[in-house]
Amino acid sequence: MEYTYTMRPDIPFSQYAEEVTRDVFIVVEPIALKIEEGEIDDARHMLGRLTLWFLGQIEAGKLEPWKARNSYFLLNVYLTDNYPGDILGEEAHELIYEGTLLHEYGKDFGPDIGYMRELANRLLEENER
Repeated sequence: MEYTYTMRPDIPFSQYAEEVTRDVFIVVEPIALKIEEGEIDDARHMLGRLTLWFLGQIEAGKLEPWKARNSYFLLNVYLTDNYPGDILGEEAHELIYEGTLLHEYGKDFGPDIGYMRELANRLLEENER
C-alpha cells in the first residue's frame, strides 16, 4: 500500500522540541521528518519498528511504560496539529492511540499489548511486499 502526501505541516516538527524532553523528541523526530518529506510508507515502517522495540524494552523491565507513552503522545499531537484524517493510515493511528495508553500498562483498562504488536507487525510486513 503506497501512501504519499505533499502537504507541509503548519507547525514543523522542529518547533515541538521546546515542548518535550530531548529523549522523547529525538525518538519521534525521524518519523515526523519522514512524514514531512512525504515518505509515509517509511514513517509507517519506522513506527512499527519503534513499537516492537518499546514493547520489548517494557516487557524486559528496561523501559518505564510512561516514557514510551510520551513518544506516542507527541506523535499524536504533531499529527493532530498538522494533518487532517489518518495520514499514516488506520492501522498506524490505532497503534499510536494504543501507545498513548502505555502509562496504564498492566492494568485492565490499559493498552492491548498483543494488539499493538499485531499492528506493528502489519506495518512491517506491508513494507516487505
